[in-house]
Amino acid sequence: MNKIRVLVADDQLLICDGIRIILDSQPDIQVIRTVDNGRAAVESAMVDQPDVVLMDIQMPEMSGIDALKAIKAKRPQTVVLMLTTFAPDEYILDSFRNGADGYLIKDLSGERLAMAIRNAFAGNSTMPVSIAARLLAQIPKDIVKKSLADYGLTAREAKVAELLAQGYLNESISQVLGISLGTVKNYISNIYQKLEVDNRRQAILLMTALKKEVPQ
Repeated sequence: MNKIRVLVADDQLLICDGIRIILDSQPDIQVIRTVDNGRAAVESAMVDQPDVVLMDIQMPEMSGIDALKAIKAKRPQTVVLMLTTFAPDEYILDSFRNGADGYLIKDLSGERLAMAIRNAFAGNSTMPVSIAARLLAQIPKDIVKKSLADYGLTAREAKVAELLAQGYLNESISQVLGISLGTVKNYISNIYQKLEVDNRRQAILLMTALKKEVPQ
């Protein structure tokens, strides 16, 4: 079985060592390198070509956000998960606008971290529901609908797309909208088809780009 190859970028050595121990104990995950600054993260992403990067935000030489942007510009297929102590709204928004595949807080358990890596590698965006809900409340409700209008999404599909863009997983969308998991999957399949994308990550990236083009 091919293991998910992970690069860890964090300027705290204790954090890096702890994450390595946790992830290397998983049968399907391997930490291939740890680095302590954003610039080294970009260089390693190009040379080592990891499947997943765990990226802190506040690091010397280059911030995690700038490193994320650089990696996605050169290797968009690389999954980048922001893993940080802080969760201010601007950090989260900047992360997703620059292509992050998920946003995690360091208080999560080792098992949840491993599961988040697996989910992200499978194409699912990863973000705690509490953070997603907080951000969703701040974004003008018509932004996604306006920017997606030309794609012919129904009102219900637009609502699902709105939650999808904020990192909600299928189970959470089902709970928020009060619909079955099967119905959520059908809506998402229709959204992919109308947006002409193949997976969740591509859909989120497209919707993020569309948001940037909408006048504020």
